[in-house]
Amino acid sequence: MSKEVLDQHHQTAGHVGIEPDNLPVKSIAWAMVALVVIVAACFIVGRQLYWYASSNAVQEAELNVPNKLLSELNAADKDQLTNYDVVDQQKGVYRLPIDEGIKLYVKKNGD
Repeated sequence: MSKEVLDQHHQTAGHVGIEPDNLPVKSIAWAMVALVVIVAACFIVGRQLYWYASSNAVQEAELNVPNKLLSELNAADKDQLTNYDVVDQQKGVYRLPIDEGIKLYVKKNGD
């Protein structure tokens, strides 16, 4: 290429508009700060949700374990409240269902 063509090219390039070399540093810095805050908030919320879900799972697992002693006590109580039985035959002490006992008490003592 000739020198004239190169000079003409350089002259017209300056008039077309060249992009400036400075960057919007403040805008980029604020965007980075906002990004860090958002990531930190997501991390904290995620950790809290994980803690909540895992603690609920542990509580449910601990509360849903069948208690053999409690089941036996409930069965014994139910048996005593719903069945007839001889407590002491010599003294004439008998056990009857609670519903029957209430009916007899009301009948004997009035309303």
